[in-house]
Amino acid sequence: AAAALVAAAAVGAFALSSGGAGPSFSAALAATSLAPGAKGEAILVRRPSGWRVRLDATGLPRLADGAFYEAWLRNDAGVLVPIGTFNDGRDVTLWAGVTPTDFTTLTVTRERADGDQSSSGEKVLAGTVTGRG
Repeated sequence: AAAALVAAAAVGAFALSSGGAGPSFSAALAATSLAPGAKGEAILVRRPSGWRVRLDATGLPRLADGAFYEAWLRNDAGVLVPIGTFNDGRDVTLWAGVTPTDFTTLTVTRERADGDQSSSGEKVLAGTVTGRG
């Protein structure tokens, strides 16, 4: 019983130490002409491993067969950093290794698995990251 109590306390301590939210930011994502009915919201929370980005988008058709969406953060100099890929915009978790205080634009593009790692430029959603660091 004592061992079980110690184990439970250790699990609880880990949950508390790893579950605390850091600074957070958000972005309202607006449709582009490539996906006029789409919209979305992203919440960016600092974690020990980087920035967890929770994205929820509607109005984007599911992509498959080598097609996918890719999310990007961009700074004022135009440098793009990919933060993840997905097929359906509902309940997506992405990760960023750059801070949203410097990379303040979030975009989502349509991509193909064609060996080209650069952005296609086919933006379907775009928004400005705001919040407090």
